[in-house]
Amino acid sequence: MKKTLYRIFISVVAVLIIFTTNSYATTISYEVTDLTDITPGQDLWQYSYTVSDYTFNQDYGFTIFFGYSLYSDLQNPPPAVNSYWDPLVFQPDADLTSDGVYDALALVDGASLADPFIVSFVWLGPGTPGSQYFELYDPEFLTIERGQTIPGAAPVPEPATLLLLGSGLLGLIGIGKRLRIKP
Repeated sequence: MKKTLYRIFISVVAVLIIFTTNSYATTISYEVTDLTDITPGQDLWQYSYTVSDYTFNQDYGFTIFFGYSLYSDLQNPPPAVNSYWDPLVFQPDADLTSDGVYDALALVDGASLADPFIVSFVWLGPGTPGSQYFELYDPEFLTIERGQTIPGAAPVPEPATLLLLGSGLLGLIGIGKRLRIKP
């Protein structure tokens, strides 16, 4: 009986190890700031992006899209990030139904992500600007990952693994006690 419990325990631990390895998708989080409007009737805002969970090598990069019906007047040129990145902006164009983009190209292997990527813009929508679509690309400009920006700092994984492991161990202890009670 002890061998059976031991095998169950080892199996549960093996499954947890296999399914809880860190396989994070790239995260681009943003902080949005309402800036003082310079032109009457225009609502000026700024995004400050933080990129995590990916190592960019030379000629890899990411593009964040600005919907043509919600954004205009992207800051061009965008502020420099650091010497490892080449940021570029294309304006949204409602006449061509073409989204604007903020693009950042890594100039070196292992380009630093320590500094934020910043761009200001005019918000055309109601309320506060929100999440945006993004893509990561390789040196051939093929998309290697897609996602949505998220508000605030990068999320911290919740301790669901520990909860699962703990409940499994409690279950095994309960089975062990039940088996010992029987004559």
